[in-house]
Amino acid sequence: MVKKKENDGRTISRDTLEHYRFRALELRKRGWKVNDIAESFGMHRGSVSRWFTTSKRKGTDSLKKRKAPGARPKLEDKEVETLLLYLKQPATAFGFETPLWNCTRVQQVIKRKFKSSLDVSNVWRMLRSWNFTPQVPTKIALEQNPHDVKKWLTEEWPKIRAHARRWQAILYFQDESGISLIPTLGRTWAPKGETPVVKVTGNRGGLCVTSAITSGGHMVFRIEKEKVNALLHIEFLEQILNHHPHRKIIIIEDKAPPHRAKLVEDFVQKNKRRFALYYLPSYSPELNPDEKVWGHLKGKKLKSHLAQTTGELKKLVFSKMKSIQKQPSIVKSFFYDSYVT
Repeated sequence: MVKKKENDGRTISRDTLEHYRFRALELRKRGWKVNDIAESFGMHRGSVSRWFTTSKRKGTDSLKKRKAPGARPKLEDKEVETLLLYLKQPATAFGFETPLWNCTRVQQVIKRKFKSSLDVSNVWRMLRSWNFTPQVPTKIALEQNPHDVKKWLTEEWPKIRAHARRWQAILYFQDESGISLIPTLGRTWAPKGETPVVKVTGNRGGLCVTSAITSGGHMVFRIEKEKVNALLHIEFLEQILNHHPHRKIIIIEDKAPPHRAKLVEDFVQKNKRRFALYYLPSYSPELNPDEKVWGHLKGKKLKSHLAQTTGELKKLVFSKMKSIQKQPSIVKSFFYDSYVT
C-alpha cells in the first residue's frame, strides 16, 4: 500500500485552506481524531494540530484567510518623505542637465541617496501610488520679473475688477498668434515597426490670428491681413466695440509694441467713455487665459491638418475658430485654473 503524501498547505490556495480549517473544526466536534482529519485532507498532522491550537488560543476568526504581507518595501517611510521633498525641486538640483523628472532619474536618485536598487517599472508604480502623474509643465520666461507679477495680481488686477464692476463692463483678454502651414502631428495607431507617413507641405508660410475672450464664454476673433501693427490692432479693438454697441468694454492684453503705440493711446483716449485698456506684466503669458485658445486651436483643432496653401489654411482656421466661438463652454474652460480666476 502506497502511503498518501502529506501536505503542509503551502501548495494549496488560501480559499481552500480556509475551508479545510473550518471543516476540520466540525469533524473534531464529531469526535474525529487529528490523524484521521489530516489523512482525509491529505495534510500533515502537525499542520492540522496547529489549527486547533490557534483556534483555542485566538478564536475561530484566526483561522480565516489573510492577505499575504508581500515583499518588504525597498524604502522606509522616512526615506519616502525625503524623496517626495526631492521631487518638489527641479532635477537640476541633483546634477541632471534639465529640470524635468522621469522614472530613470528618480531611480538614479534613489540608488545614490538611499542605496536601494529599484527597477524603472517599480519606480513608475511607486510614483503612481503617491498620486504622481506625468504632466507638461507650465513655461515661465526667464526674463519675467516675479515682483511685477505679484504687484499686478495684488494691485492692478483688483483695480481692473473694480473698474469693471463700476462700469458694468464686459472684460476681455486679448492676444495674437501665428499659425504655420507646417502642422503639428498627433499620434496614430499602426503596426509595430511600421511607422506611418503623413504627407504635409514643405512650403513655409502661415498667418496671424487675433482673438479676445471673456470668462462668460464670449469670443471675438479675426484673421489678420498681415503682421499686426498699431492700425490693425485698432481695427480689432473697434470690432469688439461694434460687437457690443451698447456696452462698456475693458480689454487686458500684453505689452507688445503695436499695443503700446501712440495711435492706440489716442484711440483709447478718444473712446474713454466706454472703453479702457490695461496691460499685463512683461513675459507673463500665464496670466492671459486667451493664450489657451492657441493651445486648443493648434494642438487639437488643427492637429495634423493637410492645408497646402495659405488660402486653404485661412479657410480651415476660420472654420475651427468659428467652431470654438460657437461653444461657450470651451471658451469658459480657458479660464479654469487661471491666476485671474
